[in-house]
Amino acid sequence: MKRSSKKIMKSLLLSAVVSLIHGSAKADEASPNLSLSLGDLGDGKKIDEVSSTKSKIFKNVFSIKRDGSVKMIASHRSHSSHRSHSSSRHGNHYSHSSSTTRSSRSSYGSSSSYGSSSSSSGSSSTSSSLYSTPVKPKKTVDTYSLGDRVLSSGLYGADVTELTMLLVSKLYLNRDVVTTKSGHSLYDANVVAAVKNFQSDAGLKQTGKADATTISRLKEWNSANTTIRLGIRELYYSENEMEGYDVTQLVELLTKAGYSPDPSKIHKSGNKTTFTQDIETAVKMFQAYNGLAVNGEVNGPTLTKLRAKAK
Repeated sequence: MKRSSKKIMKSLLLSAVVSLIHGSAKADEASPNLSLSLGDLGDGKKIDEVSSTKSKIFKNVFSIKRDGSVKMIASHRSHSSHRSHSSSRHGNHYSHSSSTTRSSRSSYGSSSSYGSSSSSSGSSSTSSSLYSTPVKPKKTVDTYSLGDRVLSSGLYGADVTELTMLLVSKLYLNRDVVTTKSGHSLYDANVVAAVKNFQSDAGLKQTGKADATTISRLKEWNSANTTIRLGIRELYYSENEMEGYDVTQLVELLTKAGYSPDPSKIHKSGNKTTFTQDIETAVKMFQAYNGLAVNGEVNGPTLTKLRAKAK
């Protein structure tokens, strides 16, 4: 190795020595008043102070080979010193670690608590939006659907309108007698009677209330099985003969009012009677004697007057 290179290497090495002397030497080994600089070392000053410690530093830190190269053999102090250092410091380190851990835990707990609170809040919000049952808007008379509630006398709404339309289609209610409230059908006496009639036909308890069972059965009902009551439809004579329980009821009223058709000409099957020409004639006579339009049709005005006369 050239002399200039050795000089540079020596300067670098001495710099490391100075640093290690000041920062790494144990208190009982290093002089508390030791104050060295590169200038002192380069000029050969304070050589005694260097001599008293350099062997320890070199021994523990560097190994200089014959060719002038330097090899680091340890980070600091001898193994026994390191063990002593480790042993003495591990207790302190453990204590420090425990303290740090407690502090960290406290700090972590605090921040975790904060984070947890936020997270919990966010999680709760997310959980609420994803898994909880959404709050449904409150139903009103305009938004009720048939089946949303049990229907009874006095109620009105979109669901009652739906019910009356169903009762009309199944021949249990005459649309002309349906009354309204606030733009919706009203569950009045006519509707109650219609529901009871259906419940009778369907073998249900005649409550007059449209509950879930009643509504379900009504939706599936075949109107061919309906026992049609008088007043649900207009009766008149036609080639396609009308028959039903309502015709039977008409004959009973005409008889009570004194306008009975010829019994021998009545065609009856079970509780159903056929609307014949003889019955039409009886209706025309009643209309003529009671100031009604004589057309043989059993409509609203004729039926109202007939019921009044039959009492």
